[in-house]
Amino acid sequence: MNRQKIKDYLKELDGRNLDDLNLACEMMMFCFGDISIHSQCFTRIIRNEQILLTTSDYQNWDGENEKHNDVWYNLACHIDAIINKKVIKTQLTDTNDLFIWLENDVCIQMFISYSHPHYGNDREQWRIFRQGNVDVPHTVVYSQTVQDE
Repeated sequence: MNRQKIKDYLKELDGRNLDDLNLACEMMMFCFGDISIHSQCFTRIIRNEQILLTTSDYQNWDGENEKHNDVWYNLACHIDAIINKKVIKTQLTDTNDLFIWLENDVCIQMFISYSHPHYGNDREQWRIFRQGNVDVPHTVVYSQTVQDE
């Protein structure tokens, strides 16, 4: 497992702003300068013990327009509390869940969503990488493993 590489990336996040948050196909994509995190596992953003938005909010939509769902609606409602806020702390748990605390009591929480795969392959949960540098591989967290790709 290449957890040390993830920890090195997380150290670099300290003091950086969350510059952007994009949404696509039940995935959240976070941009902290040249470091990005793409989360395909259950992810939620909370503030002051209130859940602002989650990846499961994609399930509540009109069935016609991909942006007519609760995650886009909730992001629009809370964008000012999330974007351009500074990272004050990060934590990688022993099970590879990731927590990123931003100033103003916002916390991004990424939870590994699958156990050991019995009927299929190890499923990608989230990845961290440096944007714009194709020579540096992405560090990808799966259900049970961490790999550079």
